[in-house]
Amino acid sequence: MDEIIMAFPSRDTIDTVAAFIARLNRQAHSHIGYCGRQPEEIASTLRNDFTDIPFEKAFILAYEEETLIGVIGFDADIEQKSAEVWGPFLEANQQEPVYLLFQQMMQLIPSAIEKLCMFPNKENNLAASVTTAFNFSKQSEQAILILRQNDFITTQNSMLPILPEHHYSEMINLHNLVFPYTYYNGEQILNRIGENRQVFHVEKEGRLAGYIYVEVEPEFSEASIEFFAVDKRYRGQSIGTELLRIAVSWIFSFNEIKELQLCVNTTNSSAIHLYQKAGFQLVDELYFFQKELKDHV
Repeated sequence: MDEIIMAFPSRDTIDTVAAFIARLNRQAHSHIGYCGRQPEEIASTLRNDFTDIPFEKAFILAYEEETLIGVIGFDADIEQKSAEVWGPFLEANQQEPVYLLFQQMMQLIPSAIEKLCMFPNKENNLAASVTTAFNFSKQSEQAILILRQNDFITTQNSMLPILPEHHYSEMINLHNLVFPYTYYNGEQILNRIGENRQVFHVEKEGRLAGYIYVEVEPEFSEASIEFFAVDKRYRGQSIGTELLRIAVSWIFSFNEIKELQLCVNTTNSSAIHLYQKAGFQLVDELYFFQKELKDHV
């Protein structure tokens, strides 16, 4: 076996590293949930989104002679004092250096980072072995569901039931009841309504039966369903499915949005069933691991 060399990357290697990650991340046995599967998307992320710690100071590469055989790195959020591990990505016949790669990556993590996260696919045994060896703890299991624009028949925008002002107080009360300790209260959501942020509703008997709050970022081809809730008096009437269809119709009215991805805790089987009824398909199941980094340097 030829000697394996560990090396720091340079900006010039981004496209090569992105292509390597994309190829391996399309396979369940080496898939990491948030890293992407398209080389152009990954390259853009590595080049533009790694701002707290740049790509060339956050990754370690493994070479056999001049052939890239392994990649690992982290995406740091200094403000949140956390980092997400990108990898390990290793060729199937070259997995022996995984622990050395991880150890060398750990040396790059700044002392301000207190928490390290990993989101490997359930079939990613290599990542699972790393979480065991380095004392990560499993926090949850997550299901990834996707709905593609081509698979959805969009309703005309003019027909979508935007929340009217006379239901604002009901929406605030429902939201604050269902989500009492979250990042936006009901009034803050209403204040965020704009061209790319909207609240839709379903009405029954003159009352607000349910609402859904969604955001789109067309310039980044991204969209998210932030919150939705159904009044308990109207549950079991397919209102959740109707709200989802309304929201997705609006999201896909933006030509830049080609697919919508959701992450749901696998214990929430009712939510998964609801999303599937609305057309979403289960594509991946992930583990969420976390490691506390007290005195790690």
